[in-house]
Amino acid sequence: MRQPKVRQEDIARAVGVSVSTVSRVLSGAPGISRATTQKVLQAASDLGTPLAVPGGIAEPAKGRIKRALLVQMQRDLNSGSGSIYHFVMTGLQKAAAEAGLKIELALLGDDGAIPQQILGEPETGVLFAGVDPGLDVMKSLRDQGHPTVLVNGLDPTMIHDQVAPNNYFGGWLAAQYLMDMGHRRILQLGTRRRPTLAARTAGFLAAVKQPGFEDVSCDNIDMENVNELSAHETMKDLLSQGPFPYSAVFCAADVVALSVMQDLRTSGYDVPGDVSLLGFNGLPLAEFSSPLLSTLYVDWQHLGTEAIRLLISRSLEPASPTHQILTQVTLKPGDSVRRSKN
Repeated sequence: MRQPKVRQEDIARAVGVSVSTVSRVLSGAPGISRATTQKVLQAASDLGTPLAVPGGIAEPAKGRIKRALLVQMQRDLNSGSGSIYHFVMTGLQKAAAEAGLKIELALLGDDGAIPQQILGEPETGVLFAGVDPGLDVMKSLRDQGHPTVLVNGLDPTMIHDQVAPNNYFGGWLAAQYLMDMGHRRILQLGTRRRPTLAARTAGFLAAVKQPGFEDVSCDNIDMENVNELSAHETMKDLLSQGPFPYSAVFCAADVVALSVMQDLRTSGYDVPGDVSLLGFNGLPLAEFSSPLLSTLYVDWQHLGTEAIRLLISRSLEPASPTHQILTQVTLKPGDSVRRSKN
């Protein structure tokens, strides 16, 4: 009779560590001591399932992927959002190197799928970076046995693992901060083009509707995209209508906030004297703004590291439940938000 496969929960219980620690050991993630790794491997062996970890004490475990495709959209390589993925890729690259995993760049075909000649055999993993693949594509990858992770993506069907910032909480935190600073006439510039970005807007608008803030008036403008061009066109239209009626603006991306800042200043408005401005992403580019942009910070490199951990873990345990990991978003005050005079 064939012995059932030992679960990570069984190993964690035997060693006295968390399931996440076992997962990190098996995926070759950094930051785990050699002693803990040895205990986990010994427990797995004692339970009847000898295992190994990548790039460490033993050879990679059987069935573990050795190649991954990093899938992006061509437009993201040449847009403001591309700066986000520079840091995501740094995290991916470092974690993959430590795990002995090769990563190759791939672009979606005209049909929204990965060409089969590039996808290759099931031992190839897939990382969708800022891409929301169609349902047919996700089901096809699952049926072919390709471990897949959505990086900075959300999928309510939970077909594949996914890791993204906690955008809903980030939007909520942005609204709470501006309201705590006394702002009662607020503009929110965002988009619902992607689920991750829609979550920022949803969190912001939910916070504004909290009991006790009935005196807050918030207008939401859904732009075509969160980039400089959309921001400039939106502000051009608003500023042409007369005096700017808002004391604060929350922008769903730093590049949007920087564009808005320039448009306000060239129109004679002082930031933050007349209008406070808050961004999102925490990109180094914002550190060159004058005044220094206040923003919601995301550790994009950690996002990449976590994606590799999920991908390798999925290749080791293809039948385990899918995971949605939301990483922390924190307020990074600068000089572009001032307490309201009203």
